[in-house]
Amino acid sequence: MNILTGEKMIHIGGHDYVLKFTWRALSEIEQKYGDSPNLFDPDVIAVIAAIGLRDRHPEMNAERIMDLSPPLVPFAKAVQTAIQWAYFGPEGIPNEEGRSVKKNQKAGGSWRRFIMRLCPAFLRENSGD
Repeated sequence: MNILTGEKMIHIGGHDYVLKFTWRALSEIEQKYGDSPNLFDPDVIAVIAAIGLRDRHPEMNAERIMDLSPPLVPFAKAVQTAIQWAYFGPEGIPNEEGRSVKKNQKAGGSWRRFIMRLCPAFLRENSGD
């Protein structure tokens, strides 16, 4: 696990894999699912995880992940953490006062709440208005 490079270790089927979301990966996810993918839908989380694993582990496609069926909630949380690192890096998620929320604090139960609560505040702070 390396928050500085956005790499998150995940455990699937008895093996450890490096999950990392590049800008291309984030763009692909947004094109497929918009800004609120349902991380608790097994089909969706398998595709998103496969996108994040593709650079280092091309054999881990969505079908393979579905076949291995890792526990859904811990897996979804790990994917969500990796996505947060891709957007905010080691500084953490900025809150409304401009301070960073530490990585071990929960950002919400789903990707939609994460985007809706945190990104508008971040965009307002950095828009120069």
